[in-house]
Amino acid sequence: MSEWFKTWFDSEYYHLLYKDRNHTEAENFIKKIYRHLAPLPNKIMLDLACGKGRHSIQLNKMGAFVEGCDYSENSIQYAKKFENDHLHFYTHDMRNKLPKSYDYIFNLFTSFGYFKTLDEHQQTLQHIYNGLTDKGIFIFDFMNTDYVLNHLVDDKIVQKESVQFHIKRELIDRFITKHISFEENGNVHQYKEEVRALHPNELIKMMENCGFSVQEKFGNYQLAPFDLQSSKRFILILSK
Repeated sequence: MSEWFKTWFDSEYYHLLYKDRNHTEAENFIKKIYRHLAPLPNKIMLDLACGKGRHSIQLNKMGAFVEGCDYSENSIQYAKKFENDHLHFYTHDMRNKLPKSYDYIFNLFTSFGYFKTLDEHQQTLQHIYNGLTDKGIFIFDFMNTDYVLNHLVDDKIVQKESVQFHIKRELIDRFITKHISFEENGNVHQYKEEVRALHPNELIKMMENCGFSVQEKFGNYQLAPFDLQSSKRFILILSK
């Protein structure tokens, strides 16, 4: 299994395919979760795997001191356009130790499950735990794997500007794999995304192995209670 994210996340086609993501939904979720957490002033937050920084920017607008980090140098270069005294971005591989401690760490929009081995995922969670202050909080937003597998759409075509993306999804060796192919200027391009199909109970066990305590579970961005059969998201609030 190749580390597909090394090339795909820095590709112009990745940003083209996902350029119409629902920013209003993201903003509303950040507002709701921020008010739910009710952080004290001057707490420092990390948006881990922040992409181009849409969640980081919204957290900062809510009044937080925020840092965002991501593997993609292109995404961080873009996000840096929005930096201010209380908002900063840097490149980081989440499998490595964090450079400082944070009061809150966010990992949102299924920005996890990308690595080849379970050990790498467990190590990543341990780095997150170790990167929190003594009473730190971890906000984890992942797909509800049970729901996704029960509603997996095998094939679809997505048109973005002049590019027609052909997308095929399947489960391969416990990874939900998305094959992405398209043609432009006579050249055929092929990429893929692979996300480990981590079951909610499996994720909770991994969190507890690090020392986390689960405080709350939600099933969507409106913070409705989590239901294994019907919830599209698996959102955890965890404490040290």
